[in-house]
Amino acid sequence: MNISTKQRLATGTAFAAIGLIAAVIVWAYTEVEFANRQREQAAEIARRLTELRLVTVDYRMDRLERARAQWHAVSARLDSLLANSNATGAAETAIVSELRENRALVRSYFAELSSAPAIGRADAADQVSRRRFESQLINRLLIVQQDSLSKAFRLIDLAAERTNSAQQLVRFVILAGLVLFALITGGTFWRIRRDVLGPIVRLQTGTGELAGGNWNYRLGIVGDDEIGELARDFEAMTKSLREAFAQIERKNADLSALNQELEAFSYSVSHDLRAPLRSMDGFSLMLLDDYGDKLDAEGKDALARIRAASQRMAALIDDLLRLSQVTRAELEPVRVDLAAMAREIADTLEQEHPGRPVQWAIEPGLSVRVDAALMRIALQNLLANAWKFTGRTEKALIRIGALQRAGRTQYFVADNGVGFDMRYADRLFGAFQRLHHADDFPGTGIGLAIVQRILRRHEGSIRAEAKEGEGATFFFNVKDSEHGPDGQSHPC
Repeated sequence: MNISTKQRLATGTAFAAIGLIAAVIVWAYTEVEFANRQREQAAEIARRLTELRLVTVDYRMDRLERARAQWHAVSARLDSLLANSNATGAAETAIVSELRENRALVRSYFAELSSAPAIGRADAADQVSRRRFESQLINRLLIVQQDSLSKAFRLIDLAAERTNSAQQLVRFVILAGLVLFALITGGTFWRIRRDVLGPIVRLQTGTGELAGGNWNYRLGIVGDDEIGELARDFEAMTKSLREAFAQIERKNADLSALNQELEAFSYSVSHDLRAPLRSMDGFSLMLLDDYGDKLDAEGKDALARIRAASQRMAALIDDLLRLSQVTRAELEPVRVDLAAMAREIADTLEQEHPGRPVQWAIEPGLSVRVDAALMRIALQNLLANAWKFTGRTEKALIRIGALQRAGRTQYFVADNGVGFDMRYADRLFGAFQRLHHADDFPGTGIGLAIVQRILRRHEGSIRAEAKEGEGATFFFNVKDSEHGPDGQSHPC
């Protein structure tokens, strides 16, 4: 049963219980009202009986026609009340029936009394006899009326008892309704806690365990509703993740072993290659020193080319090793002043190439949190490139700074050197990719690939903007950096 069906069932049960309670309460109040009407009717019968008794006494005293007419009027109202009685119980019905029988006796007694001639018209003996007859008749009449009045009071008592019983029923129904509603509400909340809230809490715990790396956590939720289906999907997902991560761990172990083998191989190859390269360079230099006077210009040029090729090969091996080391090196992030680092690299370049006029524009206060050693390698390559490609510029300018682009700080190294064609910009950061001839601008073509790998390890990126004959700008960013000012698209 899904959650929506459970919700509809719980709602329907609650409304049904409320409707049942309301119906019973209405019925109980109807009983109270009916008992009150019975009591009012019994009280009215008692009043009419009392009034009739008073009128009977009044008629006996004076034998007035007015009293007799009043007696008949009261008697008629009393008969109407008894005829329209709303008595329902067995006791009430019996009392009303007895009252009707008494009414018949009273009417007959009063008829005899009212039809008897006046006492004053007879002789003395006859007056005594009549007086005795009237007295007996009046006594019977009053006795029957008193009995009727007692029965009317009994009707009032029965109606009061019925009213009390109905009121107690109302109180009981209200209390029972509240208890029933509380039970339904409590049962609903218990079902919600058991079938909805509890599984949701376990799902939340499971996601926390999963986020913490506990891939073996089991939810233990069984059900045929949406949460049960979600739990089964969760279990299937964690199973897939366990299998995927196990496969990743196996591949990482294989990759780690392969990297170790490649590292050992690269060091072995570099060692095995360096020895013949050093021999080539050394023997070529020895030939030039010892037999230079015996060689013609062509021979000397051949030896010089051999030396240059061996040295270029050694530099290429060093760059390849450096590229592999950048990928494996552990990061140790610290706060670095890029401006101070750039100034140190600039001073080193000027010392290595004295006499070359280059204007440096280094923006102060460039702060970034990076691995200092790797960032020095990256900045060294960028500044060395700028130095190299401004070698043929009359008034060389190299600028280092920062600016804001798309809400993110972008550091830049810009120059006014030879630049390049932006159609080939995608080749800049690949190993051994060159946009200029090695005879014009020597190099191995690995420097920018090293820079890109260093910035990627810092969750950053690098890109270039350039124009042939007007210079180039390399923009780069890292995950953690200070904000710089807004700037132009090409700082140089």
